[in-house]
Amino acid sequence: MERSVPQDLREWLDRVAEAGELAVVEAEVDWEGVIRPGATRLEGPFGEFTGYYGRPEDHAFLVEVTGLYHRHRPILTNALMADYPSNEQAMLFAVARSARIWEDLERLGVPGIRGVWAHPAAAGGFGVTVVSLEQRYAGHAPQVLALAAQCPGGAYYTKWIIAVDEDVDPSDTDQVLWALATRCNPAEDIDILRQTWSTWLDPTQNPPEERPYGSKALINACKEHRYLAQFAPRTKLSRKVYERVRSRWAELGLEGPPPTLAVLEEDP
Repeated sequence: MERSVPQDLREWLDRVAEAGELAVVEAEVDWEGVIRPGATRLEGPFGEFTGYYGRPEDHAFLVEVTGLYHRHRPILTNALMADYPSNEQAMLFAVARSARIWEDLERLGVPGIRGVWAHPAAAGGFGVTVVSLEQRYAGHAPQVLALAAQCPGGAYYTKWIIAVDEDVDPSDTDQVLWALATRCNPAEDIDILRQTWSTWLDPTQNPPEERPYGSKALINACKEHRYLAQFAPRTKLSRKVYERVRSRWAELGLEGPPPTLAVLEEDP
């Protein structure tokens, strides 16, 4: 369906075309300006995705505004830069970052990836990455950790990279914590990368001149590959029992909806 263009916007677009200039046609608001060589002004600090005020006041390029154009009653989007869930764009960051890391791992030819999740509560998805994989060969989980930590989609700022097995949902914090508690031996399964790419906004790096260098913890919360056949089997609730209790939840006088279980024992 062809979208109608308001007459005032059409006239402005005609003027822009005649002048040989560019315009963002789909924008709600369009600023025009000039940045002159060497022109700066002090600005900041501003609230940032970390949930803190960012780097100290610093020089930024000065834009001389020469024009401001907008639709009638334009829609202005905004984000409260605070900790999650106050920062509503954290979920957008998390989904986009998770998808990009997964895509990077596939492009690198890494097999067996079952899921990737950059939790929005971890500084808008930038602080923690969890990767679920089916272990197929010796060193598979450490390989995934190293690549997820340094691939283009995941290198910026991320401090904690966690690998879990395919029976763990990386987006379920309860399951991830369970895997950390039962499948990770801290003395053997945690590696540290130093002098990695961080951000000027990292509040843990002080004085600010230490930024943007940081470090990353690679945490293997998978079952030991060399002992997969001997690793203790996971206890599971029978699907038949779960469905029976679920169907009688209200009858049993239990409040709220029945819990959703990600892993059940399939009945023979």
